[in-house]
Amino acid sequence: MLVAEKQLLDANLRNDLQILRQMEIKMLINRFKTMIPVGTLLCGFTFEGTVEMDLLSPESLEADWKKRFAVGNFHIWGAITLACSVYAVAVSCVAIVLGQRLAIQATAAQTVKHEQNVRELNAKFKGGLFACALALVGVLGSTLCAIWVTSETIYSIIASCIVFLVIPGTSWGCWTLNARLNDRMDEGSTLHLKTSKDAMDVSEFRVGDTSSIPSKEDIDAAMGAAALKTDGADRPAGVGESLITR
Repeated sequence: MLVAEKQLLDANLRNDLQILRQMEIKMLINRFKTMIPVGTLLCGFTFEGTVEMDLLSPESLEADWKKRFAVGNFHIWGAITLACSVYAVAVSCVAIVLGQRLAIQATAAQTVKHEQNVRELNAKFKGGLFACALALVGVLGSTLCAIWVTSETIYSIIASCIVFLVIPGTSWGCWTLNARLNDRMDEGSTLHLKTSKDAMDVSEFRVGDTSSIPSKEDIDAAMGAAALKTDGADRPAGVGESLITR
C-alpha cells in the first residue's frame, strides 16, 4: 500500500510539474503578443509620416536652413523607428509560433532543456522590449522634426519644451515601477519532499528525464520507509506521511 501511494504521489508530481512548465511557456508567449500591435502601429505611422513629409514643396524647404536640417533628421529618426519596429514584430511572430509548439509537445528532451528555452525567450523578449522603447524615442524625434518643418518657430519651441518635460517624468515612472515590481531574482525551480526526518529535492524542470527519477533507495530514505518498517504499529498515526511544500 505504501509503495502504491509513493508511485501515485510521484505521478501526480510529474503531472503538476508538466502543467507548470506549459503555463510558463504560455505566459511568455502572451508577453510577445503584446509587442506585435505596438510594432505594427509604429511601422504604419512611420511610413505614413515619411510619405507626407516627401509631399512638401522643395521651395519652402530651401528657404530656411532649419527646415532642411529638420527634414534630414526626420528621415533618420523614421528609419530608426521602422527598423526597431520590424525587429520587434519579427521576433515576436517567431517566438509565438515556436513557443506554442513547445507548450504542446512534452517530450523528455524538451523538458530537460526547459530552463534554456525559457532563458532564451526571456532574452529575446527583453531585446524586443528595448527595440520598442528605441522606436518610441524615434517617434518623438521624428515628431519634433516634423513640427519644426511645418510650424512656426514659436510653436516649435513650445512643442519641444513640452516633449522634453514629459520625457523625464516618463522615464522616472518606468524606472520606479521596474524597481518596485522586478526583484531580478528567479523563483527556485525545486520542490522539497519533506518528512519527519529527511528531505529530498526534486528538480521542477526535469520531468520526464530518466536522470531526474530518484531510485527506490532515495525514495525510501526520503519518505521514511525504513523507519516505518522498524517501528511498525508503535508509531503514532500520521507520523512519516509526506508533505509537499513549495
